This record gives sequence, C-alpha cells and structure tokens, in this order.
Amino acid sequence: MLNVFDIFKIILGIIISIFVLFILLRFAGSYMQIGESSRQVSIMVNFKKTLENVYTTGVSDDFEFAGTEVITNYAPPFLMTTFSSSVDMEPIPLLLVPGKKLSVYRNEYDVGWWKFYFIEALPDTKILFVPKGDADKTIPAIRSIALMLPSTENTATKTNFYVGCDDDATGHYDMRERYKFLEEKIYLLMTKMESGYEPALCDEEYFKEKNYSVITISEKMEEVDFLVKPVENGMGYVYIKSKDEYEEYVYKNGFDVVTLLLGGKGTYEYANDKFFREMDVAISLSINEAGILMSNPSMNKRCGNQLNEFITVLSSIKENTPKIRGQNPKREDVVEFNSLMDQSAEKYRELDSLGCG
Repeated sequence: MLNVFDIFKIILGIIISIFVLFILLRFAGSYMQIGESSRQVSIMVNFKKTLENVYTTGVSDDFEFAGTEVITNYAPPFLMTTFSSSVDMEPIPLLLVPGKKLSVYRNEYDVGWWKFYFIEALPDTKILFVPKGDADKTIPAIRSIALMLPSTENTATKTNFYVGCDDDATGHYDMRERYKFLEEKIYLLMTKMESGYEPALCDEEYFKEKNYSVITISEKMEEVDFLVKPVENGMGYVYIKSKDEYEEYVYKNGFDVVTLLLGGKGTYEYANDKFFREMDVAISLSINEAGILMSNPSMNKRCGNQLNEFITVLSSIKENTPKIRGQNPKREDVVEFNSLMDQSAEKYRELDSLGCG
C-alpha cells in the first residue's frame, strides 16, 4: 500500500515530467521558428542576388519563393519581410509587385549618352489600355508606357497587353495594325457584331475583378481609377482615384506612368529621385568627356562646333532639372525638359555618326 511519501513522489514526478515536456515543446517551437526564419533569410539573399545579376547582365531571370510569402510590402528602397522590418535594396532602382513567382527584368530609358537602368520584378500581369479620343495623342502615350514594361518572351510569368474600347477604331485588323508595337502578345478585346468586330465595351469593375490593370488614356477627364491625360511632347498628367477624389501627378515619360501604376506615389517619388540623381552624374561625366575631346586640337578642328552644342544642351538640361524635380512642376518646364532631352539625343547621334564620340 502506498504511503503519503510515495504518493508525493508520484505527484512530483508527474509535475516535473509536465514541466520538462513543456520546456521541450517550447524549445522545439523556437527551433522551428529559427529554422523557418533562417530559410526565409536564405530565400531573400538568393532573391537579392538574382536582382543584382539581372541588373548587371541585363539577362532576365525567374524567381520562386518556394510557396512562402516572404515579402509583405515594398516601400522603396526597403522591402518589408516576414523575418525583418526592412531589407535595403539600394543601389538597385527596383519596381516590384510582390508575388510567390516573379520574373525579373532589366529595362532602360535610353538617350544615347546615358542609359537609366531599372529592374522590374513582376508576377503575371495583365495591362488593359483603354484609348479614348485622338489617336495622335493616345497611341504615342500607349507606346511610351509599353516600352517601360517588360517583354513577354522567355519568362515564367508574363506581362500581357490588351487594347479595347478604342473610340476611333473600326475593326479587328485595324486595331492590330495600329497597336502592333505592343508585339505579337497583344490581345484585342473585341465583340463579334453583325457588321464584323467592334471594340468591346469596358466595364472597369469587371476587369478589376479579373485582376487587369486598367489604364485609360484620354485628353478629357474620365470617371475611372487610373487616367493618363496626354498633353504635349511626351508629357501629361496621371489621375489616380482615391476615395472620391483624384490625386494628380505630372509625367514626363512612360517611366513615370509605370512607377505610379506598379507602386503608387512612394515608388513614383523614389524612382524620380534615382532618375535625376543618376542623370546629374551622367551629365557631369559627359560634359567633362566632351571638354577633354575639345582639348585635342585635331578633334576640336573636326568636331568642335558639335561638341560645344552638345555641352550647351546638357548644361541647359542641368539648369532646367531643379524646376521639375519638386512637386507640381509647371507644364512648360516639363515640356522644355523633354525637348532638351530630345535635342541631347539628336546631338549625341550626330557626334556618333561623325566619329566624334
């Protein structure tokens, strides 16, 4: 028969066993958490290496997060992750839309004497362009935006372009011809009518539910969520609906529109800051290089006038830039900036054709 001491030992043994089991379970849980965090850190290290490799080589690549949601948010230049409050992505100019499977591309803004490289890391993306009004305004705007989005070839995820609701288009083949610059991957949203094909009516809510990014291009204000309003010389305004109001942004090229589409205000401001800081360095280097070439008597005799004109244009761009870097730049200053950038590209092509570069 058990005495009181034996019963006490049994109860104490049970208590100690429960305590030890609790400690082991806590330790096992902590170990699993450490193991999962280590795995996520390893995934992010590999992802950053992929971004750096693509940025350096220009060769597109795919990346899959192995079924784990590692990235929770992107506030340039920081990635928010499940294991850390932030991961700094400098110095890579990055446009990212989080997803489990991404394709990573390097795109560029090219004016000859300078190329601004940036990375786009995107899941499957469907871009629907809704052009309304004057095709002479809407088609160049679509082209400038499409050039700043990645190619759809040779990648695991695709960026597909769609066109519908064109006020001026009269049929299927006419639309395909007009938008052939969107590559063979263009999809035309058409409706079969008795008289042939006509542009499909666009119900923005329907396409949003189907995960399309809808971009309406119109010279007039439209009641839509994302409106591109072209003005002149490649510039215009983007209007993004926020509750019952519209936020207005000036765009100088398609790159600005894409940053707003993929990331909103934060990405737009970050990308513009990177763009202008890199351009400022490129201008200084190009002016110095042109000055060195002019110091050579034979080169100065052959190319002096052209080099001097090139330096003058670059200096004008440098002088104009502060006017458009702040919020709400004036329309005429942005138009002047685009005109000067076009002139600089033309002057550089002239120097290159003469063998003066």
